[in-house]
Amino acid sequence: MRFALIFASGLMALSLVACQQNPEKAEKKADVAICENLAAVGDAVENVQALTPTSTVGDAVKAQKSLFTAITNLEKSEDALEKARVRDLRDQLKAFNADVEKVSKQKKLTLEQAAQELRTKAQPLIAARQRALAEVDCIEEPTTKP
Repeated sequence: MRFALIFASGLMALSLVACQQNPEKAEKKADVAICENLAAVGDAVENVQALTPTSTVGDAVKAQKSLFTAITNLEKSEDALEKARVRDLRDQLKAFNADVEKVSKQKKLTLEQAAQELRTKAQPLIAARQRALAEVDCIEEPTTKP
């Protein structure tokens, strides 16, 4: 019985570690998509700005569709990032709630000991919140257009 309990605890710890790593990977992927889509919006805006009095209506429609598509893709990538961050925050909150429940069952702990233990257990939740509030950092490459 004790072995099963230890084994189950070990599996739970491994799954929590896996959960903590996968959301960061999903967020990074969404960050990259946002940056790529921002660049595509920039290119589409440049195409609109490049229209001249000699451009055709077809050129204008093509530029407008390109801009619309780029903005739509940007919105989708922003939504994906937000969902990944909220999912990560929710998962970390669930894990922290389980930790609080465990600590609250340890009646021999002093308030100081419980607080110290929970402070440590809250770190992944705090990190998830910081990631949720973080801005996307796109490094713009210098343009070499004449």
